[in-house]
Amino acid sequence: MPKKFIQRHMPKPEHIINLPGMHRLGDRITEPNLWHINRRSISGAVFWGIICAWIPFPSQMLIAAFCAIVFRVNLPLSIALTWVTNPFTLIPIFYSSYCLGSVIFGIPLLDISQIKIIVVHLTTSMFGETSRSLSSYGFVFDFRALLVGLVVEALVVATLAKFIVQWLWRWHVIRELRIRQEKRKNINK
Repeated sequence: MPKKFIQRHMPKPEHIINLPGMHRLGDRITEPNLWHINRRSISGAVFWGIICAWIPFPSQMLIAAFCAIVFRVNLPLSIALTWVTNPFTLIPIFYSSYCLGSVIFGIPLLDISQIKIIVVHLTTSMFGETSRSLSSYGFVFDFRALLVGLVVEALVVATLAKFIVQWLWRWHVIRELRIRQEKRKNINK
């Protein structure tokens, strides 16, 4: 991973510290480990950011910030990666998690018409326009399959992403070393 590219797009610690309300965090927010850009810090931030992205609660960024502070990984990247789940990716992620949970629990998968009913039901229930429960539609939506699927999928995706970042970082460093060695050989000739 190119360190200069990440540094260029990352907010400066001074800018974050001067935001309103940040003084409540005290010295924790100024800890250098939260702002370092190295293989360990970035791969840890990728892991915790993706884990928190799969949490089906609106406080994902706060949980990611807490994990970054506790595990001393890059704070801005950890928070930014919670936006992997957004309105465009939420339904595919939840559906794949539900499918995984259904396989784990041996529950039959939902078909397209049942998924449409769930989406319409959830959309109308957010605005308080329905008093009907999902079980009244004639099929069972098992929330434990969704939750277990979310946990398993989050762990798998986050672990894979962490190892991919570590591998890419190592590959980039080795490539840069080889380029330097070639330059030295060409200068000495």
